[in-house]
Amino acid sequence: MHPEVLYYLGLKKQKKMAYILVAEDDKLIGRIIERKLLDSNHKVMLVTDGEKAMGALKENLFQLVISDVMMPVNSGLDVIHYLRNNLGSETPILMVSGLSENDNIQEALNLGANDYIAKPFALDALDEKVFHLLKIPAKPPARWAH
Repeated sequence: MHPEVLYYLGLKKQKKMAYILVAEDDKLIGRIIERKLLDSNHKVMLVTDGEKAMGALKENLFQLVISDVMMPVNSGLDVIHYLRNNLGSETPILMVSGLSENDNIQEALNLGANDYIAKPFALDALDEKVFHLLKIPAKPPARWAH
């Protein structure tokens, strides 16, 4: 079987390790997401508010950003705006939130998020979204280009 099929079926871990930023103010949910990503052989930076997320994005190259919408200091929507407009990055973004209303989903997508998952979610659903988003090339900000 093809390695991607084995991974999708949960029979084989993804070989490509990615560096993923997780911005989640609920410490339990943040740790659960972090553990799932670590179990899938990814490197993870976990932050608890939007300000820390923006600082991390300024200083690091991530292949994926997973962010809650409602966070202290700066929201996940602020993080999307910062990444897309201030840094000019096309790094894929997955928004995670308990807010499942269409307005919030549409606003996140309009700002540049690539996908959205509503809490509560199955870890397999998160895993599938991460797998597909990592196929999108993470074009870094111009200042990181060689």
